[in-house]
Order: sequence, then structure tokens, then C-alpha cells
Amino acid sequence: MNFLLHLLGASPDRSAILTRVALVFHAGLGSGVALLLAVAVAAWVIWAYRQGDDTLRRWQRFLLSGLRVFFLWLVLLVVLRPSLSLTLESKVRRTLLVLFDTSASMGIADVQERPRLARVQQLLQEPKLSLLSSLGRDYDLAAFTFGRALAELTAPHPTNWAGCLGATHNATALGDAIHDVISRKRGQPLAGILLFTDGANNSGMPPMVAATMAQQEGVPLYIYGVGMKTPKDVSVTGLMAPELAFVNDEVPVVVRLRAQGVAGRTARLALMLGEQLMDSQSVTFSNDLEQTVTMKFTPREKGAFDLSVTASPFPDELVKDNNTRVQRLRVLDTKIKVLLVEQAPRWEFRYLQASLLRDRRVELKCVLLEGDPGIATGEASPYLEEFPSRKEDLFQYDLVILGDVDLQRFRAEQIELLSQFVGDFGGALLLVAGKRFNPQTYRKTPLEKLLPVELDPLATDAEAESATVPIQLELTPDGKASPMLRLSDDPDENLACWRSLPPIYWDARVGRAKPGAEVLLVDADDSKATRFGKMPVLATQQYGAGHTLFLGTDNTWRWRKNVGETYFTSFWGQVVQRMALLRLLGAQKRIQISANRQSYAPGERVSIYARVYSPNYEPVTTPTLKALVAPRTPNGSAPPVIEVILRALPDQPGMYRGEFLAPAPGPYAFYLERDPQTQLAFDVVEPKLEFTDIAMNESLLKEMAALSGGQFLTDADLARLASIIGRKTERVSSTTEIEVWSSPLYFLLLLLLASAEWILRKLWQLK
Repeated sequence: MNFLLHLLGASPDRSAILTRVALVFHAGLGSGVALLLAVAVAAWVIWAYRQGDDTLRRWQRFLLSGLRVFFLWLVLLVVLRPSLSLTLESKVRRTLLVLFDTSASMGIADVQERPRLARVQQLLQEPKLSLLSSLGRDYDLAAFTFGRALAELTAPHPTNWAGCLGATHNATALGDAIHDVISRKRGQPLAGILLFTDGANNSGMPPMVAATMAQQEGVPLYIYGVGMKTPKDVSVTGLMAPELAFVNDEVPVVVRLRAQGVAGRTARLALMLGEQLMDSQSVTFSNDLEQTVTMKFTPREKGAFDLSVTASPFPDELVKDNNTRVQRLRVLDTKIKVLLVEQAPRWEFRYLQASLLRDRRVELKCVLLEGDPGIATGEASPYLEEFPSRKEDLFQYDLVILGDVDLQRFRAEQIELLSQFVGDFGGALLLVAGKRFNPQTYRKTPLEKLLPVELDPLATDAEAESATVPIQLELTPDGKASPMLRLSDDPDENLACWRSLPPIYWDARVGRAKPGAEVLLVDADDSKATRFGKMPVLATQQYGAGHTLFLGTDNTWRWRKNVGETYFTSFWGQVVQRMALLRLLGAQKRIQISANRQSYAPGERVSIYARVYSPNYEPVTTPTLKALVAPRTPNGSAPPVIEVILRALPDQPGMYRGEFLAPAPGPYAFYLERDPQTQLAFDVVEPKLEFTDIAMNESLLKEMAALSGGQFLTDADLARLASIIGRKTERVSSTTEIEVWSSPLYFLLLLLLASAEWILRKLWQLK
């Protein structure tokens, strides 16, 4: 068959199998016309030979006529351009993808006191096992490494793969690696994926999602797990502390610990502020579960410090690098400047004013619109005669608390100034609802756009009357996570505290939260809910450069029932501190520098925003500003290492933005060249995701293998891995066309017919 195909001009693969043959014509003539021409040619040839020499016998005429007819038919077929359509099936070797986990956790020495990756290298180089050479007889092998990203091994031969492996990556994106390698090889016949890993996934796509994709693509996962399942280890997995603290103010710290293989043993937990020991506790580990420990300290001096907590390591602990957690803390020896504005001395105002006056972190000034004018003239009076009318007077505050006030008592420029205080200058505004004015009379006023909630158009005055029905408030998921609503350091206890609070008896009827707003508390009454959810009672949003918070009740003073000031003072203290946080971190008020985080990984993109005002509080309008990044040292900033150009944002006077890549690990300061004293401190640290949970995640790896249709492998399975995968071969069908009319065989046949007729005519002495 192959010889015949070669004569026709084709060169098929020797292993290919011919499964189908079809004759097709490419000329424009229809089949009916072609048949009519063939009959006409045959009839003419037969008639011509019947009219010829009478000496020929009958069989001679038939033979010569047949040769002539077949010759002319072949000539006619050239006009029709016949082709043979051949369908061939070829055998194709499948590819086995080999993935090596080269993240830092693979360098943990827990397998016979050797690094996990060394165990993988040993398996690859074991002569008796001959793993790669035995697999290479049945499959084409393609190797990849992965940590945070997938990379193809460039070693030319599998025998060199072991020497190319190193545990260098600071994260493991197991799911991403499987997804990416399948995407790269989609369309190719794959035998499966052979995966060497400890299963310590800590980045990217969930591994089970990737295993589902592998199952759908028909790519089974054959996984060899490396590492101990129950190593002895203690790790500090979390350090929860405020970003900001005050001198001589007690600071709570919540520490999360995870222990494995050390049940019943006791470790010492040390809390350090810089080089100073602030608290110490003994912790006894009961089970291989996460534990929470609450610690406290009181800073005595201002400055920026590293707050760290360390669990003393055990001598036989496998990894000691994960026993410490560090967070940057700024300690201030200043006060939060608060302006409290109220129409009349309602109960909420009285108790809130008393609480803030007692708080040594707060410097309070009050405006009481319906108060006796004489209260502002007394010695050391906390009252002002009126709401500030100048930028210099208003912009010195960090937070304005606006109670149930009538905006008719304000001049238009005062309301505009309040809007600029929040939107342009990064101030904080807290609106406390009331039954008379706030928020329903703010509709179609400049303050309506500052509210994080939409006003209910159906709200009436009757709804503002005193009520006798108790109202229960409910924390939202965002509320449960919010530091300002933390009445207890333990999440479960915090939820119990909120549920045990005395009820309120009035809240403002509002609509849904505005897009982008964050709802922290809702009214639990389903009858007040809308299709968007339960009615917001406490909601916050970012407005321009600042923040606004809406509290839809004036009944928090009722939380004092039976427990005194405990919860009332804690709630308002945390709200005030949290709302003033951005301004406090901004240091000098005329220049505010912010970033989205306090720490970055090397090479990570850092986005910086700066709002810059002149000494008379007018926004700076130059197109660009030069900024610098310099290492922080105990004696100040060292020479800068990065120069950053900040560019003005359109339609936002005074607002600038710039980007740069985080440099090598260390503490850094960012500042404008025009004002080196106003600095933003940030840290560049190497992530330690790899040492949070160091046990081999056998359960995850087994689930992934089973879901994909593969197998979790043991040492014994590696020796017969080829038979486990199966030696199935893929067949690929291909179709090719051979133009018969132009092939050597076709012209050979034409020549043969013409020559045979000529020779016979000569033998029989015909012209």
C-alpha cells in the first residue's frame, strides 16, 4: 500500500494506518456532463474501429477499441482533476508533565534530617528505581518547577533535572501551577501530571479548584507527598494590635498560636516593644489547634517601634523561624482633637461629652447651638461661641461629631467648609442621628452627599416620636471584623457582648447603604428591611480624602444600664480613635502621605498618595512633586535609595500619586523633597508564608489526586508508576488529498495504454 501511495506522490508515516479512501473531483463540470462525454468518446472510438480495416478479427477490434477508449477517458479525467482523499491514523506518544515544588518549605529538614527537596533529588537519581528513564520509555517527559509562579526546566535531559532544583521561592501557589501547566499544554495528548510537593499551599487559586479543572480536562494527578505529617512545631500565626497607640494608654494585643506535636508542653510568650520587654505569659499547648492569647502593655514614650511577640522554641522543634511575629506600631504623645456640635443637650450629648472630657487621649471642644451664650466665656470652658468659619480654625480638628443639629443655624460657607474638611483635607465626620433634624432634614443639602446611607423618602415625622418598643442591633460580617466595635478581644465573646447589650428604643429610618459604603450594625427587625437587606444603623464610607460615619440612633447611652461606663466608653473611645486614625498618621496636617499598607514584599508595587497644601491651606497645583525613599535608621533617615515622581491627579487639586517597586528588605521612610520632616514609614519584609504550617498536607493531596482520577503515591508506587498510569497510546486522524491526475502513476498509465495500442497496431500491420 505504501508503494502504491508513493507512486501517487504521497509520503505517509510508516506507522500510519489507512482507514478511508474517497475519490473527489475539483473541476467545474457536473457529473452528468462528464458521463455524457465519456459515452460519446466510447461510441466514437467503437464506430471508428468498425469502419476500419476488415482484416481485423472481432476480438482484435475490441482490444484496440478498449485501449483507445481507456486512454481517452484518462485524458478526459485530467480535465476533471480527480483526487484521492485519504484518512490516516497515526500513533502519538503521550506527554507526562512533571512538577517540582521548589518553595522554601521544601528546604525543611524533616525527612531523615535531610531537606524535603533532597529526598526528591534522591528519588530522581536512584539507580535501582530509574524513575525518569523508565517513564521516558513510555512517555515524553516535560518538567516544570513552581513556587509563586510556574517555570519550565531548561535542562536538556531528565538526568540533569535533579541538579536544577532549589528551595528558593517564598510562597507556594499549588493550584495556579496545575492550572497554568494544563493551559500551556491544552490540545496535546497528556498522560497526566506527576507532582512532587509537601502540599503547603499559601497563595493563588485553591488547589481543589485546580484538581477539578484537571479532572474536567482528563489530566489525572499522580502526587508524591514529601515531609512529615506531624512535625514538632510552634508558630505565631497572628499578631493583632492597633496601628496607633498613645503614651501611658494601655494597649491590648491578641496573639494567635498554632502548635503541632507538642501537646502538654509549655512555652514562654514574650511581647517586646523595640528592645523592651512589655509582657510575658506561659502558654500550655493542649491539642494541634490554634490558640488565642491576650496580652497588654502600656507604652511610656512616643515614636515608631517594632511590636513583636515570640514563643520560646523547644529544643526539638523542627522550624524556629516561625516563632516570632512583628508589626509596626506608632506611639503618639498627643491628643485627638474633637469638635462636638449639638443643637440641644440631649442625653446622648451629655454622656458622650462627659466620656470624652474624661478621656486623656482627647482634646474636646463643643458647640451647643441652643445653649446659653455665656457657657463659652467661662475659664477653661470646653465650649465655643459658634461653629468655626475659617479654615485655620476648623482644619485643626481631627474629628467633627455632628449631632441632631438644624442646618438652618449654619451659614452656607460653614457648611461648604465642613464638606472641604472631609473631602479635600482628609478629616473625619461622625453624624449622630436625632429625632428632630439629623438626617431627614439634610435631604437636598450639601451634607446629604456626605452620608454613607440613602435617605428614606417615606420617612415621616411620626416615626421620629419616642418609641417604647425595644430594638435589637445586629453585627454584620464587616462589623464583627471592625476594630471600633471590639468589646472583647475574643471574637466569640465580642459577639456575646453585643447580644447582651441593653436594647435601644429609637433608630432613624433610612434606606440602603450607598455603593462603596461599609455597614457595621443593622436593625435586626425584618419589617424595616428592604430588598437590599436589613436597615443600616452604623455605616461608614470614604468621602474624598476623608471618612464619614453615620450612627442612626441617639440611644447608646442606654448601654450603661447595669454595667456602667464599660461598654459605652469602650465603644465611643474606639470609634473616635479609629475615625481620627488617618489624620493622626498624617502627622503634619498640611501634608498627608498615605499608602495602602504598612509592609510590602521585595519587588512589590507600592502606590503612594499625597495631599499637599500651602501654609494658608490652599492646594498645591504644580504638575509634579519629587519624593524620596530612604532607609530608616535609629538616627533618622539614611541617604535616599529611590527617587519617585508624584504626578498631580486631574480634577483633584492638591492630590498627587506615584508608584515604585519595594526595594530590598528593611525599614524605609517616604517623604517629599520639599518637606523631609513629614514622613511615611513602611517596611519591606520577606514573606514567611512557607513556615506558617510546616506539616505535609497529606489529606489535601489525597483529595486532589482522587478528584482528578489520579493517585496519591507511596515509595512502592513509584517503582510501578508506568503501569499505574497505563501505556495507552493516542491515535491522531489526519486527512490528505492526492491529485491523481498529476501523479507519476497516472502518466505512467497513460503512456502504457498509448504504447500498447501503438505496438499492437504495428504487429497487426495497421496504419
